[in-house]
Amino acid sequence: MKVHFMGIGGSGQSAVAQIAKAYGYEVSGCDLESSRITAQLQKDGIPVTIGHDPSHLKNIDILAHTPAVFYQSLNHPEYTKAKNAMTWEEFMAKFLIKGKKLIAVSGTHGKGTTTALMAKVLETAGMDPTVEVGANLLDWDRKNYRVGNSKYFLCEADEFREKFLLYKPYIAVITSVEMDHPEFFKDFNAVVSAFVKFAKNSKILVINSENPGCQAVLKELKGVKGLKIIKFKSLTKAQVKLQLPGKHLLEDAGAVWAAASALGIKQPLIKKGLEAFSGLERRFEFRGTASFGAKIYDDYAHHPTAVMLNIKAAREIKPKKNIWVIFQPHMYLRLQKLFNEFVKALKLADKVIVTDVFTRREQNINKPTGKELALAIGGPKATYVGGELTNVANFVNRNAKKDDLILVLGAGDIYKVSDLLLKKV
Repeated sequence: MKVHFMGIGGSGQSAVAQIAKAYGYEVSGCDLESSRITAQLQKDGIPVTIGHDPSHLKNIDILAHTPAVFYQSLNHPEYTKAKNAMTWEEFMAKFLIKGKKLIAVSGTHGKGTTTALMAKVLETAGMDPTVEVGANLLDWDRKNYRVGNSKYFLCEADEFREKFLLYKPYIAVITSVEMDHPEFFKDFNAVVSAFVKFAKNSKILVINSENPGCQAVLKELKGVKGLKIIKFKSLTKAQVKLQLPGKHLLEDAGAVWAAASALGIKQPLIKKGLEAFSGLERRFEFRGTASFGAKIYDDYAHHPTAVMLNIKAAREIKPKKNIWVIFQPHMYLRLQKLFNEFVKALKLADKVIVTDVFTRREQNINKPTGKELALAIGGPKATYVGGELTNVANFVNRNAKKDDLILVLGAGDIYKVSDLLLKKV
């Protein structure tokens, strides 16, 4: 079967394309622009075309496309001409997961790290899983997929557009539930409702008993028959010695401990796997030391809670030094709905640089701005630096000190600031 992946440069979609190739599908792809991901795919033998054109569909059985089509253009010629079009998540659910014992990890925060931690434990236990995760594992040679030969399939399950309802997991993991994706969910109750439906799709639910949103989900699940519920708590530093800082990592480890135990994995193997985990790309990733001496860490954080957790993790490393946060807001509507929460979280840092808002799927909205966020945080703590990201790097180079710790946070292209500060461009 021939499958063409439209938007193949996306992290999740590229992983699924690699797994499909390993499973024997004939795979090709296209994307609007070249990237490190598209270059790697080509190196691995997957033909990738830069640009979109209906001619890509010649002799193609399935078009697996990015969900971005739904909010960018349903009239996209490559999409409208396809005989059999589905999102890459649908393709994964219908063809790659079929017949497997699925472990699906979801949550507003921590699903990527928890999936990766679970992958390390399954590997350590010799269970040889196939894995799809939305970020690259540092000790998988920066790959975000693994092809195994067992019955186990592990994936990161995204709640946006309720995409995780495509899956029927043997084990569903919910790490946390908070208001997010306001462009899709009208309110927090709608988010809870989606997670309740996800839980009901599974045989075993592993859920965070300490998270208020998860408690709201549990309340809705009272009396549901045929669902085994396992509640987990955060592990302690006495129980496991993780390589990375942060209380949130101990929570993620607690989820993995519970899910792995449900699969019958012995505790020494779970502990060994957790402690072997070296981290994910753009998840509190240490990028290096700037020329002026400051340590630079990079994270995908784009929600107030994730921002707060990263700052607290940084404090564990440098409790008495200045913590800088370079923050790129992701989408105007998220910033609008969670504005006060962002202000509160960012005030935990010693120095905050706010950039322009990164957005690609919004129309008719351009407020609030990065400048307004910086003003709300207040000077001299916060500074707005707009325009090109080189402006941000230049400002930091002029003002940061040797012993400072710099956090580069955001889900857009803010990671380029780390490259600039480390002169990797």
